[in-house]
Amino acid sequence: MKASFLSGLTFASLLLASCAAGEDTADDAKNDKSFVIDPAAAETGPLAEMQGSWVSDDDPDRTILIDGSNFEESFAGDLQYDGPIIFVDSCKTQVPDMQGKAFILHGKEKQACFLLYSLSKKELSYIDGTRGKTSRFTRIE
Repeated sequence: MKASFLSGLTFASLLLASCAAGEDTADDAKNDKSFVIDPAAAETGPLAEMQGSWVSDDDPDRTILIDGSNFEESFAGDLQYDGPIIFVDSCKTQVPDMQGKAFILHGKEKQACFLLYSLSKKELSYIDGTRGKTSRFTRIE
Protein backbone atom coordinates (compact mmCIF):
# COMPACT_ATOMS: atom_id res chain seq x y z
CA MET A 1 0.00 0.00 0.00
CA LYS A 2 2.84 2.40 0.84
CA ALA A 3 4.48 1.86 -2.58
CA SER A 4 1.24 2.58 -4.48
CA PHE A 5 0.66 5.74 -2.45
CA LEU A 6 4.18 6.96 -3.20
CA SER A 7 3.86 6.12 -6.90
CA GLY A 8 0.59 8.08 -6.98
CA LEU A 9 2.33 11.06 -5.41
CA THR A 10 5.17 10.78 -7.91
CA PHE A 11 2.69 10.71 -10.82
CA ALA A 12 0.81 13.74 -9.47
CA SER A 13 4.06 15.65 -8.98
CA LEU A 14 5.23 14.89 -12.51
CA LEU A 15 1.85 15.86 -13.94
CA LEU A 16 1.83 19.21 -12.16
CA ALA A 17 5.46 19.90 -13.05
CA SER A 18 4.72 19.30 -16.72
CA CYS A 19 1.77 21.70 -16.56
CA ALA A 20 3.76 24.45 -14.89
CA ALA A 21 6.80 24.06 -17.11
CA GLY A 22 5.20 25.77 -20.12
CA GLU A 23 4.63 29.17 -18.51
CA ASP A 24 7.61 30.91 -20.11
CA THR A 25 6.54 30.04 -23.65
CA ALA A 26 2.95 31.11 -23.07
CA ASP A 27 3.90 34.80 -22.75
CA ASP A 28 5.20 34.69 -26.31
CA ALA A 29 2.06 32.93 -27.55
CA LYS A 30 0.03 36.14 -27.84
CA ASN A 31 1.94 37.09 -30.97
CA ASP A 32 2.16 33.56 -32.35
CA LYS A 33 -0.20 33.13 -35.32
CA SER A 34 -0.44 29.38 -34.61
CA PHE A 35 -2.71 30.27 -31.68
CA VAL A 36 -5.47 31.56 -33.96
CA ILE A 37 -8.62 29.78 -32.89
CA ASP A 38 -10.49 27.66 -35.42
CA PRO A 39 -14.24 28.44 -34.98
CA ALA A 40 -15.08 24.82 -35.82
CA ALA A 41 -12.95 23.62 -32.91
CA ALA A 42 -15.89 24.02 -30.54
CA GLU A 43 -17.77 21.35 -32.51
CA THR A 44 -15.55 18.36 -31.60
CA GLY A 45 -13.33 17.16 -28.79
CA PRO A 46 -13.18 18.40 -25.19
CA LEU A 47 -14.12 21.99 -26.05
CA ALA A 48 -17.40 20.81 -27.59
CA GLU A 49 -18.22 18.88 -24.41
CA MET A 50 -17.43 21.93 -22.25
CA GLN A 51 -19.90 24.26 -24.01
CA GLY A 52 -22.43 25.86 -21.69
CA SER A 53 -22.73 27.33 -18.20
CA TRP A 54 -21.17 25.80 -15.09
CA VAL A 55 -21.29 26.57 -11.37
CA SER A 56 -18.49 25.79 -8.92
CA ASP A 57 -19.08 22.91 -6.51
CA ASP A 58 -17.06 24.81 -3.88
CA ASP A 59 -18.59 28.29 -4.26
CA PRO A 60 -21.99 28.90 -5.90
CA ASP A 61 -20.94 32.52 -6.60
CA ARG A 62 -18.26 31.30 -9.03
CA THR A 63 -19.50 30.45 -12.52
CA ILE A 64 -17.98 29.86 -15.92
CA LEU A 65 -19.51 30.10 -19.38
CA ILE A 66 -17.90 28.48 -22.39
CA ASP A 67 -19.35 29.69 -25.67
CA GLY A 68 -17.51 28.62 -28.80
CA SER A 69 -13.84 29.31 -28.08
CA ASN A 70 -14.59 31.95 -25.45
CA PHE A 71 -14.19 31.34 -21.71
CA GLU A 72 -15.90 33.65 -19.22
CA GLU A 73 -15.43 33.39 -15.47
CA SER A 74 -17.59 35.38 -13.05
CA PHE A 75 -17.79 35.76 -9.30
CA ALA A 76 -21.07 36.93 -7.75
CA GLY A 77 -22.12 38.21 -11.16
CA ASP A 78 -18.94 40.27 -11.72
CA LEU A 79 -16.92 39.26 -14.77
CA GLN A 80 -13.41 38.17 -13.71
CA TYR A 81 -12.08 36.87 -17.04
CA ASP A 82 -13.29 36.95 -20.63
CA GLY A 83 -11.04 35.54 -23.33
CA PRO A 84 -10.12 32.65 -25.58
CA ILE A 85 -9.63 29.10 -24.38
CA ILE A 86 -6.95 27.29 -26.37
CA PHE A 87 -6.41 23.55 -26.13
CA VAL A 88 -2.81 22.35 -26.34
CA ASP A 89 -1.02 19.02 -26.56
CA SER A 90 0.56 19.50 -23.11
CA CYS A 91 1.30 22.24 -20.64
CA LYS A 92 5.01 21.79 -21.26
CA THR A 93 5.12 22.30 -25.04
CA GLN A 94 1.79 24.16 -25.50
CA VAL A 95 1.39 23.21 -29.16
CA PRO A 96 -2.23 23.93 -30.19
CA ASP A 97 -4.21 20.68 -30.30
CA MET A 98 -8.01 20.84 -30.15
CA GLN A 99 -8.11 17.17 -29.13
CA GLY A 100 -5.64 17.76 -26.26
CA LYS A 101 -6.51 17.52 -22.56
CA ALA A 102 -4.67 20.69 -21.51
CA PHE A 103 -5.73 24.27 -22.12
CA ILE A 104 -4.54 27.81 -21.58
CA LEU A 105 -6.52 31.00 -21.10
CA HIS A 106 -4.80 33.85 -22.92
CA GLY A 107 -4.15 36.86 -20.75
CA LYS A 108 -5.04 35.16 -17.47
CA GLU A 109 -2.23 34.89 -14.93
CA LYS A 110 0.54 34.58 -17.51
CA GLN A 111 -1.55 32.10 -19.51
CA ALA A 112 -1.65 29.53 -16.73
CA CYS A 113 -2.11 26.03 -18.06
CA PHE A 114 -4.93 23.81 -16.90
CA LEU A 115 -5.34 20.05 -17.26
CA LEU A 116 -8.76 18.47 -17.71
CA TYR A 117 -9.26 16.00 -14.92
CA SER A 118 -12.78 14.83 -15.75
CA LEU A 119 -15.53 15.88 -18.10
CA SER A 120 -19.06 14.60 -18.56
CA LYS A 121 -22.42 16.04 -19.52
CA LYS A 122 -23.01 17.13 -15.92
CA GLU A 123 -19.56 17.55 -14.36
CA LEU A 124 -16.31 19.35 -15.23
CA SER A 125 -13.09 19.42 -13.25
CA TYR A 126 -9.64 20.68 -14.11
CA ILE A 127 -6.31 21.14 -12.35
CA ASP A 128 -4.50 24.48 -12.27
CA GLY A 129 -0.98 23.53 -13.36
CA THR A 130 0.67 26.35 -11.43
CA ARG A 131 -1.07 25.82 -8.09
CA GLY A 132 -2.14 22.19 -8.24
CA LYS A 133 -5.68 23.18 -7.22
CA THR A 134 -8.58 21.23 -8.69
CA SER A 135 -11.68 23.21 -9.69
CA ARG A 136 -14.94 21.25 -9.89
CA PHE A 137 -18.11 22.44 -11.62
CA THR A 138 -21.64 21.22 -12.27
CA ARG A 139 -23.47 22.12 -15.47
CA ILE A 140 -26.27 24.67 -15.07
CA GLU A 141 -29.37 23.29 -16.74
